[in-house]
Amino acid sequence: MEGYVESGITVGEVYKTENKTKFTCVNKLIYDQKEHCLNDPNIAEIVKEKSKRKEFFYGIEIPLKMDLNTCLDFKMFLPQMPEFMSIVWTKQFSDAIRSASMAKLPNIQTVSHLTPFIPAMAHISLHRLTQQHLNDFLDLNLNNVLVIRGDHVEEGQEYNYAYEAVKYLRAARGNRLAIAVAGYPEGYTNLQVGPRNKALDIEYLKLKIDIGANLIITQLCYSAEKIIELIKDARIAGITVPILVGIIVPYSFSNYQIIERITGVRLSPEARIEVEQLSSDDTKVKDYFVQLMVRIIQQILEADLGIYGIQFFTLNHFEPVVEVLRELRSKGIPKNSKADC
Repeated sequence: MEGYVESGITVGEVYKTENKTKFTCVNKLIYDQKEHCLNDPNIAEIVKEKSKRKEFFYGIEIPLKMDLNTCLDFKMFLPQMPEFMSIVWTKQFSDAIRSASMAKLPNIQTVSHLTPFIPAMAHISLHRLTQQHLNDFLDLNLNNVLVIRGDHVEEGQEYNYAYEAVKYLRAARGNRLAIAVAGYPEGYTNLQVGPRNKALDIEYLKLKIDIGANLIITQLCYSAEKIIELIKDARIAGITVPILVGIIVPYSFSNYQIIERITGVRLSPEARIEVEQLSSDDTKVKDYFVQLMVRIIQQILEADLGIYGIQFFTLNHFEPVVEVLRELRSKGIPKNSKADC
């Protein structure tokens, strides 16, 4: 496949022409390894099937910027490729939809370009979203969407809660669309006022599922115990849809601080002290988080919850993710893998 995109992920050979990036999807390593049929790349079904077979798998989430191209060479992930990708919705896209249709947004365009080759999921934030925008999205006949409320809310916006958009999308598309929603092991850290009400958090999550979502992606958390607690509470509440565990690997102390400020999600006080002591050395900080995430993934797999899928929030820094995967292989994850020589 080859074509032009104003901004987005470029796969394979990259070169500039007329201020646009020409990309060629020539890396057949991605596609030859796929066991599922890309005629119907429904990510919820992929997660469900992989989990049923108790196979470790993962996907990658990538943020885009309107004026910056991201080059991703899938060969770095060998020997186990990601099963799917998701493309983040950022505030700049909420600004852009004031004057542009969904089809003109670089993140939506990128999902369309990727879908013939690897299952891809578009994120949609409620910030400034209208029913017409949802109709425009549905007209594109994409297979997967993650609906999030987002960090920004404007008075008078048409949708205020994720379940409202989920309900509309499910009614319009039926079972042909995979609709993912977020699960929050730490609670709604950037929205809640006062002490967290865990029971209410699960009630909100169940509402999103009952209204039509069929996949959960847990959001940032540096504690395996809290992630496991969320999963157990969801199952006790009668939530049976597949769950992916979201994992982030900060690559420096300043990067961790930015994430902490934006999301409100923090390390434990003891762990934060440990990281602060390494803060002058980016490599040591990255290595700390690589080992922390390996332990978290191991604990989740060992908890025997039927959870085998990971969603890496890459921040467009792929080497820390590759290092986590390498460490997991050294520990026999997935079971048929061999440690790197």
